[in-house]
Amino acid sequence: MTISRRDTILLGVVGILFLLAACCAVGSLNREVFSAKGFVSSYLHALERHDAVSALSMPGVTPSAADLPEGVSLALLRSSALSDLSNIQILDEAAQPDGSHIVSASYSLNSQSAQGMFRVTHVDNSFLFFPNWAFVSPPLGTITVNVMHDTVFSVGTSGLIDLRTTHPDTTDTSFDHTETFAAFAPGAYTFDHTSSLLTAKKSTVTVAAPRAAVDVTVDVQANAKFNADVQAEVNAFLDSCVTQVVLQPTGCPFGYQTGNRLVGEPSWSVVAYPTVNVVPGETGWVVRNAIAHVELTGELQSLYDGSITPLDQPIDANFNLNITIQPDRSLLISII
Repeated sequence: MTISRRDTILLGVVGILFLLAACCAVGSLNREVFSAKGFVSSYLHALERHDAVSALSMPGVTPSAADLPEGVSLALLRSSALSDLSNIQILDEAAQPDGSHIVSASYSLNSQSAQGMFRVTHVDNSFLFFPNWAFVSPPLGTITVNVMHDTVFSVGTSGLIDLRTTHPDTTDTSFDHTETFAAFAPGAYTFDHTSSLLTAKKSTVTVAAPRAAVDVTVDVQANAKFNADVQAEVNAFLDSCVTQVVLQPTGCPFGYQTGNRLVGEPSWSVVAYPTVNVVPGETGWVVRNAIAHVELTGELQSLYDGSITPLDQPIDANFNLNITIQPDRSLLISII
């Protein structure tokens, strides 16, 4: 079988067209996928779908010890901490004199518009044609978290994060704790605290762009169960106190003194229990100025003339509580 001149020309034209198509395809991929813009877009969309593993796997994202200030924790570089990044648009790409490229992008964080710039550099090629990129410095910001009245907080759907595990110097000797965390940029981060005895209102902060530094306070307070548990303990304590058939019940915040002689045994009763309100003190949880109303009944004999009179004495018992949440979440309550 011989190939005619016409067939040869046709095959040549087809080959040229194929090469042109291949070149166009490579050019399109380089512009859209393997460009600096495409690299930054891939990073942003990984954050959008809460894929921290993919984001951290991109060159230049995972920080080294030299990239962050000393003591900054990486514990928030996790998918469960991320929330609400959307409307991603790549705005511009500008080559720099040092060979790096600055890519600018816009997006929405917690329904608020924001923009950021990302510096990337070309590192090598894949399959000869496709450039590979890396961030010049990690596209991260920092969040300084101040946890008031506890060592524990949560962010996003992370569950409870304990500063005693993320920062070894954290102890229970202080009632307030602060630590700085690296955070993906951009990102919206919602902090709160919900546990069996404590709660904190949600606070959302945004790390709008790389190198942004923000602060958030997690103000942990006693929840309804905490108050109810302390209330039950106080009520039980007062119930125990009024069973003592003496004028000065041992270890109790009330008593009665008289210059006369008691006839028989006195009888105590609780008229009204105090309303407990657990609040943070300087170093622990406290109840201040709790007032219980108790009543003492019995009979007194006058030492002067021997007459006997009934005793029916209302007494206000004013007391304070210091409360410690123990490691097993039980309560240690001291009355002062």
